[in-house]
Amino acid sequence: MSSLLFLAMIGGLFSLVSTSVGAFATPWLSRATFMGDLRAGVDFALGVMLSAVAFSLIGPNLVDAFAHPDRLELVIGGFVTGVLFLGVGHGLAERSARLKAGPGSASRWMFAAAIFLHNFPEGMGAGSSLAGTKLSEALVLQIGLAIQNVAEGALLVICFQAIGWSLRRAIIASVLSGVVEFSGALTGGIALEWTLRSLPFSLALAGGAMLMSVVLEYRERKREGIPVAPLRFLLGMASIPLLNLLIP
Repeated sequence: MSSLLFLAMIGGLFSLVSTSVGAFATPWLSRATFMGDLRAGVDFALGVMLSAVAFSLIGPNLVDAFAHPDRLELVIGGFVTGVLFLGVGHGLAERSARLKAGPGSASRWMFAAAIFLHNFPEGMGAGSSLAGTKLSEALVLQIGLAIQNVAEGALLVICFQAIGWSLRRAIIASVLSGVVEFSGALTGGIALEWTLRSLPFSLALAGGAMLMSVVLEYRERKREGIPVAPLRFLLGMASIPLLNLLIP
């Protein structure tokens, strides 16, 4: 096994573990008074995702692409692919949920589907960054993704329980979403083994998918009349720049 693939797998494993932590901690979190409304954690996670897109996945690669024009097509192509991947996948999942799920559970199925869909390209970004970028830059992204993965893992359990699943089944499904992320990291590592030129594409693909995920979640929140808490969202947005300052 090459060092690139090994590092990509470590990045995917980090994502899988952080998602699993959130899943297995759900029974305790849901009972804690300060986490009574756990879905509010999505507000912070949305901010973290946008911060990762701007400061780790798209921003630096776009700046680098302007200095190296041959990489610009890879960045734009990856970003568009990520947006289309999540947008088309979300549309198909939404149609399926409306046909198969009852009116009360369709939105919960859509929330779960959105997390599963964006976890694959997100995993590609996690694995590719650890395998192909400087350790300090990769660690910032890994920590940022782990923070929001814990929230996503817990929220998925609650989402599946609301549909009617048992706690055990809901936890297993949540952990499987982390396995999806690990498979994305593995795919990114294999692509890097073929050529390091795939790195800007993989990172931009993850950025496009995560940006689209934020847009879709915001749209769903607006449709349901659930506002995004500005303070939690801004704290999430500040997470990646803050980590960049703390990790030299």
